[in-house]
Amino acid sequence: MTAPSIPEAVPAGPGLAASAPAKPVSAAFGMRPALREGRPVARQAGMRLLPLQAFIWGSRAMPPQPRTRTDHTLIWVTEGRVQLDFPRDHFVLRAGDLRHIPAGTAFAAIPSAGARGHVTLISVALAAGAQPPLPERGLGAHVGTHAAQLEATLHELAVETANPDPGALSCLMNLLSLRLGQLMPDRPPETTDEVAPDLPLIERFLALAEQQLGSARSVAELASDLGSTTGTLDQACLAARGKRAVELIHDLQLERAADLLRHSNRPTMRIAAELGYSSHAHFIRSFVAATGRTPDAFRAQAC
Repeated sequence: MTAPSIPEAVPAGPGLAASAPAKPVSAAFGMRPALREGRPVARQAGMRLLPLQAFIWGSRAMPPQPRTRTDHTLIWVTEGRVQLDFPRDHFVLRAGDLRHIPAGTAFAAIPSAGARGHVTLISVALAAGAQPPLPERGLGAHVGTHAAQLEATLHELAVETANPDPGALSCLMNLLSLRLGQLMPDRPPETTDEVAPDLPLIERFLALAEQQLGSARSVAELASDLGSTTGTLDQACLAARGKRAVELIHDLQLERAADLLRHSNRPTMRIAAELGYSSHAHFIRSFVAATGRTPDAFRAQAC
């Protein structure tokens, strides 16, 4: 589409404008793909990564009207604003906001002048095997303290898609989906009169829980250390993340387990013990339920 309101953008095909032609990402040792500035990268293997300022989507009308995409779209704003229009809803994404738009959804996206961020376009085929699956109805969230981990995962995906290995891509998709599940969900306008989430308590709880993974301490003990109660902590977790405190601890365990499996040679029995699982079998059951693979199979795919 043409975009007269943003003169620096050059059309790159129907509905998509880019600041310059896409070039392959260098996979040389020590090099990382530039996601913050520059050009679209990594068109191979069913995934494309674009700088936000190079992405405009919608009809040729001005302003663009919602138009359907056949891939999943992940929009993460790090600076500025993005106008996001659906047939019946309109949103403004600001710095720190993230939106997952499922394939087949009609929408229009227009970044403001000076907007920065990341856009990830994921093919249906690549996303189909993700465990846990990408949200069927999309996701509106705040990245918050997860920015560094999320960006690192996107960088790894960019490197892998430059020279794709199906097994590694599958594992990285699983990790991306798991990280998205960790984000704080956006709160719709009609719920703004409810009790606001206790963000300081949430942040202190997650930091303490991560620090003491493997100690097998109960939620009640952690809540007591934070000067709270189990009920108050659960309410804060449900309001901020949509999950109870014990479920968030399980998510932290799984995320740490995935990192250890990918970046260390520690035996799975040792990982289970270090992360506070009651047994090796319990670790395997939990990992399979979350990722669809055993820990050994996950590690074997060279993630």
